[in-house]
Amino acid sequence: MLLLFIVLVLATLAAVSLGLAGMATVEYKITLHKGYTAQQIQLVHSGIDAAAQAIDDPERPNLLDNPARFCGVAVIPEVWTSSELGAGRFTVFSPRCEQDQVRGVRFGLTRESAKLSLETILAWEMESAGQGVRALQKLPDITPIMIDSILDWLDADDDARPQGAEAVYYQQEQKSYRPRNAVPIALEELLFIRDVQRPLIFGEDARLTFGARQSILRRVHASPFDMSDPFTVLPPPDLELDLQEPSSMSAWQFLLTPYSAEKQVNAQNVVRIFLNESNLEFLESQLRLHQLDEESIQFILTWRKERRNIPDPIDLLDAEITVDGEIVKSPFSCSDPAQYERFLRLLDEATTISAVVIRGRINVNEAPRLVLEAVPELTPELVTTILDRRKAGVQPDSENHRHAVWLLAEQIVDKEAMKQLSKRLTTGGDVYRIQVAGFFENKPTLFRAEAVLDATVKPPKTVFYKDLTPLGMPE
Repeated sequence: MLLLFIVLVLATLAAVSLGLAGMATVEYKITLHKGYTAQQIQLVHSGIDAAAQAIDDPERPNLLDNPARFCGVAVIPEVWTSSELGAGRFTVFSPRCEQDQVRGVRFGLTRESAKLSLETILAWEMESAGQGVRALQKLPDITPIMIDSILDWLDADDDARPQGAEAVYYQQEQKSYRPRNAVPIALEELLFIRDVQRPLIFGEDARLTFGARQSILRRVHASPFDMSDPFTVLPPPDLELDLQEPSSMSAWQFLLTPYSAEKQVNAQNVVRIFLNESNLEFLESQLRLHQLDEESIQFILTWRKERRNIPDPIDLLDAEITVDGEIVKSPFSCSDPAQYERFLRLLDEATTISAVVIRGRINVNEAPRLVLEAVPELTPELVTTILDRRKAGVQPDSENHRHAVWLLAEQIVDKEAMKQLSKRLTTGGDVYRIQVAGFFENKPTLFRAEAVLDATVKPPKTVFYKDLTPLGMPE
């Protein structure tokens, strides 16, 4: 009997030991998984930091499509990890948008100025009733109820538009929120607005991958480490990108943004000269400091003395000033290549806008058709002409098209229209959106996040961050 009791005790102890061992194994695996996830999250943050550093780089690298800087960058060399994991890497990517279609991804950032700012839509509506409405009408599948409800969400009052929705409507629908009465902090906030559904904003891309496959995101292109000597920088290997089947840019995520702004600075990140500075001696010193040519300086100072303020730099084109009976002709013109380059140089260094940061202007070199058609002064015919010229070789950073005045220089619009468009269009933008994937070479999982970087401040600030991993991994 005693022997049987001892056997039972030993069997019980063995079962308990096995159970504890199993629990320890499970806990160990969970701990490992959490450790991998934590490291992948840090890899993603390394990607965000790398994007911010690239924006701030004084050598001005290509930010929009630069596999050498953004694809498969090794942060943790394999020699610093277990062979089971492999090297820890990140990839920064964005949708490759060509001819109003999404064709897979590119390795770089996206300017938010290529989209229609919600703040701008409200400003246009307040400037002239119906202007904001007409802009919103360009959004695919939008209804009058959605248009009025979006404007009610944005504006500061509690008065509902004819088909809109203010606080009373949401209370009647037993919602636990009311309109922000300001610009949303994220595009997803539009889902709270009456009748707006997720497919309208994100389309059929439920995982928000732009069709990118894991094999694309995991390509080892940028490798700053020699694994035998981690402090040696290696040149990146060549990479050929597989273009995906094109999909439509009809989803609102490609057309709308809560964030859009640009700094009033030159290529050296120095604030532009304010041409309507009241102290003319100080203005002259600034013009000389920025190394404008003597003819330009003298004409600007003559204009200021004779006509006081300059309404818009475009007013200086082909202008004439009568001084003591003599006509002084402008050194700026779009018809002469040298005078046009002189005018572009003036726009590089000077402005008639006093604000250091301009919000909501649209990038005419990058915006898709529907965004350009939302601009009040641009008809569908003019937009078609602009897009045709862009296909013919207008690049976002090309020298002759570095300012929106190229629309006037190429006779797409006249001078008066260009003065209006200069308030609405830009060729720059200092707010960027990215996706970042963090992964280990030998692990099948990856962590993915979206971020918006505001480079109107220094260093660039992350103003939006969203974990996209719960939406699922790319195929």
